[in-house]
This record gives sequence, C-alpha cells and structure tokens, in this order.
Amino acid sequence: MTGGFLREQELHAPWWVCTCFLYCVRTEGGFLLLVYFPLVYSPRYITDLPKFGMRRPFALNRGERVLRRLTEEFAQTITVTEPPPITATDALLVHTPEYLDSLREDVSVWEDLFELSDDDYSPETARCPLTGMWDDVVLKSGGTYLATKLALTHRLAASLGGGFHHAFPGEGRGFCAIHDVAIAIRKLQSEQLCRKVLTVDLDFHQGDGTAVIFGQDPDVFTVSLHSAEGWPSKKSKSDLDVAIYKTEAHLYQEKLEEAISQAMSRFTPELVIFLAGSDLYELDELPGTRFMRLSLSQLRCRDKFVIDYFFDRNIPLAMVFAGGYGEHVWEVHYYAVRHLLQRLGTLPAVSGDGTTE
Repeated sequence: MTGGFLREQELHAPWWVCTCFLYCVRTEGGFLLLVYFPLVYSPRYITDLPKFGMRRPFALNRGERVLRRLTEEFAQTITVTEPPPITATDALLVHTPEYLDSLREDVSVWEDLFELSDDDYSPETARCPLTGMWDDVVLKSGGTYLATKLALTHRLAASLGGGFHHAFPGEGRGFCAIHDVAIAIRKLQSEQLCRKVLTVDLDFHQGDGTAVIFGQDPDVFTVSLHSAEGWPSKKSKSDLDVAIYKTEAHLYQEKLEEAISQAMSRFTPELVIFLAGSDLYELDELPGTRFMRLSLSQLRCRDKFVIDYFFDRNIPLAMVFAGGYGEHVWEVHYYAVRHLLQRLGTLPAVSGDGTTE
C-alpha cells in the first residue's frame, strides 16, 4: 500500500492481516496499524476528457474531492482499494458480442452515446480516439463489482464512481456505455456469491437500462425514483417506478420511504445496490435536470435513510455515485460516504471540526 491506496490483489497478500476494520501493514520499521475503509477508488476514475477531444461538465473528480474532504475533516488517512478492470468475458454476462466489439472499434458509437456535438467535441484536438474510453468504463465497472463483494463482507461499501444505468444489452446511451451494476450482479450470481439483489436507483433519470435487463428476472428487484418530466421521455418498466413531478419535490422523502417499504414487502434481498445520483441537487449543472432541484439537506436525508434502513436490518449495501454534473455535486456524495463510514464505526460520529451527523 502506498499513498492511501490498496490494490485488490493486496487484500490477499502475505503482509495483510485484517481484523474487523483494522489492518496491519509491514514496513521497514516494523508494523503499522491502520483503519480499513470499504471504499473502492482509483486515480484513473478521473478521465482525461480533453485527451479524447471532449468538453463536458462530467464531475469525474467527485471521488477525489470526497476523499480529500474526509482527510481534511477527520485528520486521518482514508485508505481505498483500487480495483482491477472487469474482463470482456464479464461484460458478456450482460452485453451482446456485437455491441462490445463496436465499443472497441467504432468511434461513432461513442459519439452517439455521449450525444456529442461540435460545441463539446473536437476530434482534431484529441490525442486518443474515443474507443480508448473502453479502458475507462471497464475499470469503473470493476470498481462497482468490487464494492458489491466488499459489502457482502463488511455490510456497507462504496465505489466512488460508476452507476451506468442507461446501458442496454445491445446499445449504450445517456453517457453510459456498459451497465456496471448489471455486470456486477450477474458476476456475483455466476460465482454463487449472491442471488437475490435489490437495486435502489435514486438518480434524477429513470434506471431504464436496469429495468430492461432484469425485467424478466425474479431474483433482481428494481426500484427507480426519478423525475417524471425528465429524460428519457419514454420510460421503461421497473419492478417499482415512482415518477415524481416538479411540483411534488417537497414529497420526495415521503415517496422514497413508501417505495422502500413497498419493495421490501414484495422482495427479500441478500444485497442492495444503491445508485445515489447527485443530479437532483439544486446546484447540478446539466440543463435537463431542471425539473427536480433538491437541497443538500434533502439529499443528505435521502442518503441517510437508505443507508440506515438496510444497515439496521443487516442487509449488505453497496453504493455507487451514478449521475451528477458540475463543480458542486461532490458535496452530496461526501455526506453520503461520510455517513456510511460513520455507521460502520470507521469514522467518529463527530468530525475534527466538531460537526456531527
């Protein structure tokens, strides 16, 4: 481990001794006892968009800013586990071979799923073709899968990225190339690590890809709370959809709690995957999210409720970031990650500046 990062394979290395959330690392001077945080992240999550000729307000540094703020606030090293990418074989658990081949070979496929125009894409300035984004999405998909595995062990875990819920088996759209959450679920099922999974999607946009992929699967229950007016205009059918109109924003928490109660009355999960989108935040910069503008206080209440609900019932939960655009959306994820770690006991309930939950 260097610089606060662990690689996934290091979890099994000889020098690693882990008891609960403490681990011992052998150093030249002896042994160092550190707190283990079930967080998955890599510096490579911050995609170099100009390298691909892209100009978009994707908040790709959300994870880095969350970690920096946690380190500053609690005055301690926040260790994370760096994931390996998924394999092409893993991706085939969800996606068609023809579509995966197109992602690796056809630039126009990426232009379409990112909805690129002359205003935000200059291929003549690119140092790498858009097909190079494949390495980016398989890494972040590996992070989602690793977070689910960590959640099964530690009850709570998070990947500081991911949540590509608009990808379908044979196509991508809405900035989503492959469906990391679906791949993680299918991989867990194929390895017989987990069978019954509940997805709780609280992004601004409906989790339409998730709904289609698992539409005929009784072992996966899909919940989506989303903007009624927002994209996509034609919604898919989740197991439980709650479409919220702009005039109903003040009822968001009430509708969320009702939805979770209803889902749990119909399904008993072994694992929950929580897509904690921040694009509902009133400071989100994507024009299409104007139909739902929630305050930071509302979103903190949302995330606290979801984490507490399943933790209190001893149901493992893995959180991913999903959508969020602009300079301020990281704040939403910061409080969600902080609360997750405080519930586990790996962070104190009171921070260094005296702030409490």
